[in-house]
Amino acid sequence: MAVKKKEETSASKTALFSREQLLASARFANRRDIVSAILQAGRQYSIAEVEQAIADYMQGKVR
Repeated sequence: MAVKKKEETSASKTALFSREQLLASARFANRRDIVSAILQAGRQYSIAEVEQAIADYMQGKVR
């Protein structure tokens, strides 16, 4: 039972950030243009979601 509670709390502690916070962060400083293009204002994102969105965008085809 204690293990189950521990798993639930760790999943709920995932840090979420706004688009503006991510654009101001040093982590995405070299990819600000991509981050501003693919993220929606008013929504919260985890670091993993942003990294995945950037990877998906970079693997897209050029028209």
